[in-house]
Amino acid sequence: MILYQQSFICLQYNQELACLTQHWKGFASSSQFRQAIQETVHYVESKGIDKLISNTKDFAGVKKEDTDWVANVATPKMVQKGLKTMAFIVPTNVFTQVSVNNFKNKADELLQIQYFDDLQTAHQWLATSSIDRTPSTYPI
Repeated sequence: MILYQQSFICLQYNQELACLTQHWKGFASSSQFRQAIQETVHYVESKGIDKLISNTKDFAGVKKEDTDWVANVATPKMVQKGLKTMAFIVPTNVFTQVSVNNFKNKADELLQIQYFDDLQTAHQWLATSSIDRTPSTYPI
């Protein structure tokens, strides 16, 4: 079910997995990116979501200040409301890879983060994994 959609993002809720997925695409300005993250926080809080997928495969990336903000402000709010695991679909853009790594370096202590090449594998992991704080093993 689509919960929020703009030209650069689609937030989808998978009821079977009780998982929220961010489908990022193209470019988002700092304010657009932060608004989409605020929408993500809202849905994590309102639906009690503990699993999040960030599909960054086709995203152009954001500034370090924005990933710092997500890691230091938005993610702690979501963790406080029950978020436990996060799966990243590995970006193809090298600049987005830097953004993802910056986020992971700051947020890895807050929740379990794993990297995947595709949505299907991420869904399988979320459906079968236990929350154990094992560090991610997929190098970017």
